[in-house]
Amino acid sequence: MLSIFKEIEQKAFTVQENYNNTQKLIDQHKDVLDKAKHEYEQVKKTVDELRASEVDADYKLQDMKRLYKELEMKGKGYKKRLDDLQVALMKHLEQIQKDLVDPEKLQATLTDVTLTESCDLKRALEMVALLEAQLKQMNPNLDSISDYRKKVALYNERVEDLTTVTQQRDDIKKQYDELRKRRLDEFMAGFNAISLKLKEMYQMITLGGDAELELVDSLDPFSEGVVFSVRPPKKSWKNIANLSGGEKTLSSLALVFALHHYKPTPLYVMDEIDAALDFKNVSIVGHYVKDRTKDAQFIIISLRNNMFELADRLVGIYKTDNCTKSITINPGSFVVCENAA
Repeated sequence: MLSIFKEIEQKAFTVQENYNNTQKLIDQHKDVLDKAKHEYEQVKKTVDELRASEVDADYKLQDMKRLYKELEMKGKGYKKRLDDLQVALMKHLEQIQKDLVDPEKLQATLTDVTLTESCDLKRALEMVALLEAQLKQMNPNLDSISDYRKKVALYNERVEDLTTVTQQRDDIKKQYDELRKRRLDEFMAGFNAISLKLKEMYQMITLGGDAELELVDSLDPFSEGVVFSVRPPKKSWKNIANLSGGEKTLSSLALVFALHHYKPTPLYVMDEIDAALDFKNVSIVGHYVKDRTKDAQFIIISLRNNMFELADRLVGIYKTDNCTKSITINPGSFVVCENAA
């Protein structure tokens, strides 16, 4: 008992020591995490300041561009005005030559005309000098212009990538829509053909019944499936699940024959399809299989003589002495003779 207690105590000490070591590791990692978090905040603050400086420099650059355009427009206006004054001066000279006006009178006239224009030009030149001085004092950050151009180039690349991806998406969606339409068209063509043939097959097998295939959701045929309804002779419409065993067999065979008519299958294996049928219906099904399906092979397991007597080949399975045996018969090789009267 004492040894067990000591062992438990030793384990408790071990657990306590592991706990203390784990706590130390947690404290160490916490310090590292706090330090990394502090560094992240500092870097984020620096990035925010750089972004603010970039935006401010961009605003100043836009203002300078606007002022430059305004000055350029004013300069063009003043140049045009000077050209007009030169033209007017030439006209005055021509008029003087014609009228022989006194030179002193001419000088007074020109002084009155150009006085106002000279004042406007002087004021404009002073404004240009003032703006140039302000532009030098701004000391813009030219690196922000380079960064701005890089951002614009990156933005243009992303726009091109977006355009390419959007075009690819539109192309794939177009192909997808075309495939969906093709699937729907082919399905509806096959569905309509099978529905018509099913009606014909069921009427022939039952000698007067009727059958229909209907879509549960005509807007989306692939979502809910189809409903198989039949009307046996002299009865009301019923879902195939509510039919008797023989009626279910005839309905299923009519659907199989309709599918075979639409898309033939080379081989069918049927297990006692005539078990729930009466003599008349067995004969109808047997003769249809023999006479109407020349492009397929049917392997039918049957115990009804009016079914297997119509076969091209018979394989009999029997058991003797606790051993299963088989025998193959070619009914066409037998000759039926009638006794003389």
